[in-house]
Amino acid sequence: MNLHEILLNHAKKDQLAHFYIVEGRGALAFTHHFIRDYYQKVEGHKQSLINLMDHPDVYVLGNLPETEKPEYKDFNVDEAGKLSRFFEFRPVQSKRKFAVITEGDRVNKTVANKWLKLLEEPTGESTIFLLNTLEQKLLPTIHSRALHIRLPRVKEEIDSTDWNQFLAEASKMPLSQFLETYSRGKYSLDFWIHEVLRWESMQTDSAKSKNALVNWIKNFEEMDTFNQPHATKWALFYSYLGQHVFPRTTR
Repeated sequence: MNLHEILLNHAKKDQLAHFYIVEGRGALAFTHHFIRDYYQKVEGHKQSLINLMDHPDVYVLGNLPETEKPEYKDFNVDEAGKLSRFFEFRPVQSKRKFAVITEGDRVNKTVANKWLKLLEEPTGESTIFLLNTLEQKLLPTIHSRALHIRLPRVKEEIDSTDWNQFLAEASKMPLSQFLETYSRGKYSLDFWIHEVLRWESMQTDSAKSKNALVNWIKNFEEMDTFNQPHATKWALFYSYLGQHVFPRTTR
């Protein structure tokens, strides 16, 4: 049983903690997928949570991959206050409210002190996830008040040279050759999707490109819902590369 399933089982037994720190490279994806599955599998919601910021009972503080102009300075007191006020109101659609702080390293002492009561005295059914993707040292006052979820290190990694080589080679392949080469290759489809998301997060393209990415992810989630064949998912992956990745890397 993996960490996602363990946490989901805790949720089904109403044993979720109030405050978690998620550490590791895939912290945002892990948290997003858990909240999505919680609302669908625990509370029985029918809609899929494509974007964390689309749900009225989820508050996101910090940058997401699709952010056009990300901020990297420390969180300020006003931002900390908005998070605290979010939990002062009853949920709109759900039993439980979630907050996701996407960059734990941006929490300074002033903000941490403002959140102490929030972290120690939860209001209603609520859970806060603080993400530490880069596994940096966090403030002791934050660190000591949380349960820690340490994601396993990703063993399958490629460096920028290998990624560029993949783009150069794959862009010249027809679909049949692409499927033959990569669907049976060393890396899984989930790995390549993660690499594309990582690459997209570093791009500064227009909102049109970001919208295409969101729609692509939505299509993958719909395929999981309807148990589409694995080859169909690879074909969708190839189609996205051809339309939105290759043209931006070979021009």
